[in-house]
Amino acid sequence: MTEIPILTLLIVIPAVFAGLIGLMSAESRESIRAVALVGTLVTFGASLAILPGFAVGEPGFQLVESAPWIPAWGVTYLVGVDGVSLLLVLLTTFIMPLVVLAAWDHEAGAKGFFASLLGLQAAMVGVFVALDLILFYVFFEVMLVPMYALIGIWGGANRRYAAVKFFLYTLVGGLLMLVAILYLYFAAGAQSFAYEAILGVELSTTEQTWLFLAFFAAFAIKVPLFPVHTWLPDAHTEAPTVGSVILAAVLLKIGGYGFLRFSLPYFPEASTTLAPPILVLAIVGILYGALVAMMQSDIKKLVAYSSVAHLGFVVLGIFALDVTASAGAVVQMVNHGITTGALFLLIGFMYDRTHSRVIADYSGLMKATPVFGGLFLVTAMSSVALPGLNGFVGEFPILLGTFQTYPWAAIAAVFGVILAALYLLWAYQRMFHGPIEGRAEGMTDLNAREIGVMAPLVILMVAIGLYPQPLYERVTPTVEAIVIGVEEAGVATEEPGDLSVEAAAEEDSQ
Repeated sequence: MTEIPILTLLIVIPAVFAGLIGLMSAESRESIRAVALVGTLVTFGASLAILPGFAVGEPGFQLVESAPWIPAWGVTYLVGVDGVSLLLVLLTTFIMPLVVLAAWDHEAGAKGFFASLLGLQAAMVGVFVALDLILFYVFFEVMLVPMYALIGIWGGANRRYAAVKFFLYTLVGGLLMLVAILYLYFAAGAQSFAYEAILGVELSTTEQTWLFLAFFAAFAIKVPLFPVHTWLPDAHTEAPTVGSVILAAVLLKIGGYGFLRFSLPYFPEASTTLAPPILVLAIVGILYGALVAMMQSDIKKLVAYSSVAHLGFVVLGIFALDVTASAGAVVQMVNHGITTGALFLLIGFMYDRTHSRVIADYSGLMKATPVFGGLFLVTAMSSVALPGLNGFVGEFPILLGTFQTYPWAAIAAVFGVILAALYLLWAYQRMFHGPIEGRAEGMTDLNAREIGVMAPLVILMVAIGLYPQPLYERVTPTVEAIVIGVEEAGVATEEPGDLSVEAAAEEDSQ
């Protein structure tokens, strides 16, 4: 156990600050905002302390913290990070101060609003560091409450419908996962709910398949993978700006994280067998999301459907069962969080000024608001994977690695890259080029606070695009261990069949 329980602090700090906000007067809006910002900044600063103690090149869990929780049930408070969870924890703590700054002018129910943001942050970090399956499930479900509140209370006109749909989809998936967890513990004979204890459980092919599908349902809904994606456009469209940013930047990544953390290591045989149909679903999601995005008249809904397409690439990389593709998928999760989060922020800044997200209501925004237009252009180029920006260094390795194992899937997915350029650049052309007309007339450019929110995101887009090595050198050893484990399990399941064939041939010769 580490001298300073840094991972526990990353959960406790935002939870404590959420509690402090809960004790404050609802009228003290300035103080509430300040406390929320300090809480997120302290958490981000604490998260950076992980880096010096993290051994680069080691695939296993590090900075592990453990304490008894419910010993009679085999439940332990157990947290730790590896290369995959490290990047996602840092992404979570990095994005939250920007979210608070972006919502700085929020007035309605500020106390509950900012307390919900901090409570959500605590749960999200908990999901990425939990190494006990019951602890993971608790954080997985706790996230629903503050996110439901953000959408259902502070969202748009159809916020209640979107919030209930989001809640029910995720709840159903989570309950299926819980049933699978309990089966692993009771029927399969695990001694505890600790990650490593479950990893050692022997399962038949049939058990692996059904349990894989139960976990798959929970994580496919979170990604979201076609055809269980329908909650996402509603949630994105109706959520307040910061709700959409958190959904895009962090919550959707839990699905991809779950595939790598649980589905592949726990059920390698089922993962290998079911990989081709899952790749088909990923490709359908890539092409469907892009085509539907192209047809949208609402720019926020366009970006929402683009997430379905982009996260299809993440699923493609994971289930290509190739180290290069899977490492690219993790880096792309980070890239998508940065880029799509930035797009939602820019759309929110625009909506605050004009109260319209309809593409046809705008023309000439580049002339009217050059700073806004320039930032939107850079972010859009990142989203379409322009070389030199972060989107390229995620998508290209996914396609490269996928081509090694499933060439047909990589070839089909390339069309998604082309379509992404079409729908984003076409929307950009209509809104930002031409004469200044419609809602663009009189629209003010971004202020200093908004530029300050966007600057770190744009810097990361360029920095990761030019030098992604720090991300890959941390994530690749972990991903390599997972993929090799799946490959070895596949070889082991084939060996009995091979031996029986040889034995039969030898018997025939005799």
